[in-house]
Amino acid sequence: MTSFVKALQDAAVPMIAEIKPYSPELGDLLKGRDPKEIAESYQQGGVACLSVTTGRWHGGNIAMLEAIAGIAEIPVLRKDFITSRHELRRSLGAGADSVLLSAQLIRRQELMMLIDEALRMGLTPFVETNQASDLEGLSFPLGTVLAICNRDIREKECDDGTVSQSLALYQAGRQSNPELLISASAIRTPYDARVLMAAGYDGILIGTGLLMQDTDIQEVLSDYSSAIGLSRESLKKSPVCSGGARTNRSLP
Repeated sequence: MTSFVKALQDAAVPMIAEIKPYSPELGDLLKGRDPKEIAESYQQGGVACLSVTTGRWHGGNIAMLEAIAGIAEIPVLRKDFITSRHELRRSLGAGADSVLLSAQLIRRQELMMLIDEALRMGLTPFVETNQASDLEGLSFPLGTVLAICNRDIREKECDDGTVSQSLALYQAGRQSNPELLISASAIRTPYDARVLMAAGYDGILIGTGLLMQDTDIQEVLSDYSSAIGLSRESLKKSPVCSGGARTNRSLP
């Protein structure tokens, strides 16, 4: 299988689509649906990677990760409070290709150790934060994905986040030198996705924004794909800054 990073780099639609059973804010997200069937719909819709929330506060568990990884044809991220080598090994054994590491919850020295250990195991470190202070002075090793979360994980993502958080932290994220920079959570519409991609993000992670839709998931994914495609065309025409990042453009 293609690596987590390469799958996002090569994808026509660099989207990570998430499966989580429950939101503390919105309640049941599955609405009787089988998580594996949702994963298959995501794959058929052309997403680059899957994300599976195994944390109990979102109704997940490791068995759900194992079931989805067993049928996945694209890389899978495990989202949970992972803070030890044991959890890295458990994630790998359950079929994960990438693991969430929260820069807000893990001390910096321990975070860098877990990043190195994940890379050694062949797991992609998916480091997440929503604070610029977590990134000050950091330079991530090759193979690290950084996600700017538009919600606060310390509040179990119950705060009223918006994509403005990702826009505000874009430069801080780039300066920490991740291989890929992702915007995650509180992405509610295709226009949100378009704004983020036009700002220079390498991809997006969407969960609740997909699971709460009343229409067919593949139809929703098609709308997101179109929005992302428009942003990429805009970026091709935009000037490049000296630091290598694209300049922000206003959207038509």
